[in-house]
Amino acid sequence: MQQNEKKGDDYSFYDLFIPLTTKKAITFISIIGFIIFFNMLFNNFVWDDKSYILFNPDIQTFNLLDLIRNNLFNAGGQYRPIPGIYFASLFGFFKYSTFFYHFSQLIIHIINTSLLFFLFSKFLNKKLSFFLSLIFLIHPIQVESVSYISAADNPLFFLFGLLALHLCLTKTISIRRYSIISLLLLLSLLTKEAGVLFVFIISLYFFLYKRSNFFTLFVSECIALACYLFIRFVIGGVYFSTLPLIPVARLSLSDRLTNVPAIFFYYIKTFFFPFQLAVDQQWIIRAVDFQSFYFPLAIDLLFLLCISFLGIYIYKTKKNFFKLYLFFLSWFICGIALYLQIFPLDGTVADRWFYFPMVGLIGILGIGFQSINFTNKNIKILGYSLIAIILVLLSIRTIIRNANWYDPITLYENDIQISDNFDIENNLGTEYSNIRDYKSAIKHSTKSVELFPYEANIYNLANTYEQIGDIQDAKKYYVKALTYPNYLPINHKHIQITYIRLAYTEYLTNDFKNAEIVCKQGLQEYPNSPYLWIELAASEYRLGDQINALESAGNAKSFLPIAQIASFYSQIENKKPIELKLFFGST
Repeated sequence: MQQNEKKGDDYSFYDLFIPLTTKKAITFISIIGFIIFFNMLFNNFVWDDKSYILFNPDIQTFNLLDLIRNNLFNAGGQYRPIPGIYFASLFGFFKYSTFFYHFSQLIIHIINTSLLFFLFSKFLNKKLSFFLSLIFLIHPIQVESVSYISAADNPLFFLFGLLALHLCLTKTISIRRYSIISLLLLLSLLTKEAGVLFVFIISLYFFLYKRSNFFTLFVSECIALACYLFIRFVIGGVYFSTLPLIPVARLSLSDRLTNVPAIFFYYIKTFFFPFQLAVDQQWIIRAVDFQSFYFPLAIDLLFLLCISFLGIYIYKTKKNFFKLYLFFLSWFICGIALYLQIFPLDGTVADRWFYFPMVGLIGILGIGFQSINFTNKNIKILGYSLIAIILVLLSIRTIIRNANWYDPITLYENDIQISDNFDIENNLGTEYSNIRDYKSAIKHSTKSVELFPYEANIYNLANTYEQIGDIQDAKKYYVKALTYPNYLPINHKHIQITYIRLAYTEYLTNDFKNAEIVCKQGLQEYPNSPYLWIELAASEYRLGDQINALESAGNAKSFLPIAQIASFYSQIENKKPIELKLFFGST
């Protein structure tokens, strides 16, 4: 009796995995995805999450027209209204609860992985497709696309594009389906400019497998592209621009090309050995030497040579796989080419940018694996054992990397050990200032200024000195901040708050004439700033110029009609003592 029960138990456990049906594969993908990324569900807003979500008024009141036009999502050369709509929708339901932002992003990533399993299964055997999909699901390089809320545009654009590709896989495609494909490609483009990669990939698929239908597809894609251009340039009014703050973007094209071997090497190295992971990487190659140029170039060429030999082997021995090899090779090459700084980006490398190219690389490896016949039982056991070890190691690394994203300080302190730069030091200094650890804030802000001085990081250093009551050093750095460019897409020579805080520190040190000069300089750029008008009125009043002080205070009241400013105006009018602390006491 006991033996029968044992056999029944053995059968049930075996039946759970074998045979591997599509339903089981999707179930396992979902369960594994939630297990591996579970700890990231409780992470906080980090890095650009604060700008895009926490302190972004554009998403806090849902206005479709405003989200399509110029805003934080549609600036700095990028046009991405769909992420703005996505975050505005989430904010409408969940406000500042990060759990639901992370949960939504993980769901999208799991759906993408499931769609990828369907894609691989169309061409490769189901077990291999399942393994390849798990690599995509749990690889540590994916953490930035899944755990980083502001990177939701990566899984989103991929979702729309992959859905469009899936609609192309059937034998016959109706006009209605072509219309849906066109719409999905448009959504992918409106999510991220990299959506153009799916336009290329789907065109390539038709060229290889459905050449007779290529013209109809071409028309559908042209409609999607035309709609995108119309929405971006005519409705949105968002054009292209430069990124002068980014080191690699300040290089000439020839100098950027010098960085290509190191950039390509970074992605290949990180895919096979995902140990040194860091955000906000702003390094550039300054000298053509062995370590920075020739060594990565040699590895890159060796890698490409291996892929080429694999293609030759497939062509000679498994010719029926050669079209598929070309498809995934093109997927990888075009995907990674977009991020090789031919067109300057807002960083040198980023793990989230490998979300699309990874599919091509995984596909190539999968084709190579399936083209080899493993008939020896011991070799098969060894292969399955290696697969299990690889998945476990990748899972552990991903869980650890998720923990790095818990909060900004945890992330930055970990990542500056791997890839330090002026921007991450500036961000770290700001975070320490926010929690009133001013000693650490000054340390990191100072280092940021030493690495690359510009208005914003000098301002942050000055502001930290002001918060600890060191007004003289604060004033010194505010003055210095106005001597450097801001490098920000704000269409102003300097940031408004720099003028405001400098004028206030001049006022606090009784340098009323200098305060007046600073206010007038600021008002040339920001004539509608009530706070600059308040400071100008106060400076003029303390200099004995009541008439101009009343005029300035009146301007402040007209731009910001609140009781405090009305009271301020009345104090000047009645020649009573004034106090600016109510307006400027907190930084």
